[in-house]
Amino acid sequence: MKKMILAIAMVLGASSAHAFTAPAWACSLSFKGESQGLKVIVGNYSFDGKGDLLCVTPTGQVADYPVTVTMEAKKFSPQVALGHMKVAGQAVEFSLLNLNPEDVLGTYYVAQGQAAVAGGVGVIAATKVGLPQLALQVSLQFARGLGVNLGLSKMTIALDQEAAPAPAPN
Repeated sequence: MKKMILAIAMVLGASSAHAFTAPAWACSLSFKGESQGLKVIVGNYSFDGKGDLLCVTPTGQVADYPVTVTMEAKKFSPQVALGHMKVAGQAVEFSLLNLNPEDVLGTYYVAQGQAAVAGGVGVIAATKVGLPQLALQVSLQFARGLGVNLGLSKMTIALDQEAAPAPAPN
């Protein structure tokens, strides 16, 4: 599944590569973590995880980075969430003007839904707007545990400082 999502992202990235002189990057994010809390408009519900960000260009350059992924909403926000779930997912990013794989790092605004009774699924749609980039990230997840999460929040993708340093793009 990871290769299929990455192939789709590469094709979409390749179609936009002709419009720019610098290479376009297509990125895939695999992650695992835990979400927990209680929130019905007011409260706290968060996700903390680690993952791997793999980016490629149509010309074959590859960059692979260990990352941390966190999601949390303000104490008072449109979200209904409760329970504890272990979540594993795969995301693909479609972006314009993504000339550097590090452009994928940063803060995204997220609409999400997850549910699990022993096992379940989830989906995230995230967007990042910042000069010069406009990005959309879509994620499919599998969850274990007991819980539900439906609402809006912020997601941060950052380099994992505890992991070995990421190699430079080749």
